[in-house]
Amino acid sequence: MKPTVNVNQRDVLNMQEKLAMLALPPRKRIWILKTLGRWEKANTSKRIQQQKDIHGQTLTPKKGNKRGKVLRRMAKGLTPYVRNANTLDLTWSNKLTARIAARHHLGQKQKMTKRQMQKRWGTPDYSAPCSKGQARKLRELGYMVPRKSGKGKKKPTLKLLMATVTHGQAGLIIRELSNQPNVSAWDIPLAERQILGSKEREVTRQLIQIFEQAKTRK
Repeated sequence: MKPTVNVNQRDVLNMQEKLAMLALPPRKRIWILKTLGRWEKANTSKRIQQQKDIHGQTLTPKKGNKRGKVLRRMAKGLTPYVRNANTLDLTWSNKLTARIAARHHLGQKQKMTKRQMQKRWGTPDYSAPCSKGQARKLRELGYMVPRKSGKGKKKPTLKLLMATVTHGQAGLIIRELSNQPNVSAWDIPLAERQILGSKEREVTRQLIQIFEQAKTRK
């Protein structure tokens, strides 16, 4: 038996309504699409606030011990644009933000280079003590140091590593122990986080309501 879906008749724009909408003057069509865009923008902001995607599933959280909401800044700058009085384009006014949002929406990899990292975080001080994260990674990779007695080796504590190993040395040892090549660019995987776009049925229902309001507008 094939599955069936019962559709509310008022969830569908009939032919007369479509023709009537096309016959509206450009100013009213722009108002309809702008209003629909503001409604979708509010839905997107609500999803970010609730940390849900367009399917109602929880957004993939940040990696590691990082806390806080993901995509929390994406609600800002989201703007509805109307093209030629017949097309709604809901996007970000900042092109970089729009590209980042697209990567998250599609789950694309983000290419990062050493130059970009230095521009964002500055050139690291390679002579400074290694970070706690580097020290932890060294222990995970099985890094050992000679015992004071000179007999055998032992796994050093985080405190000892941070006191005796520099940032640059730690990076080099980590690459050697994990067989990582010295690269100048790498890909950062991004989880798919779809926050833009409501279900077609919901959009159609909202469009019908806005269309009815437009009929009474001067």
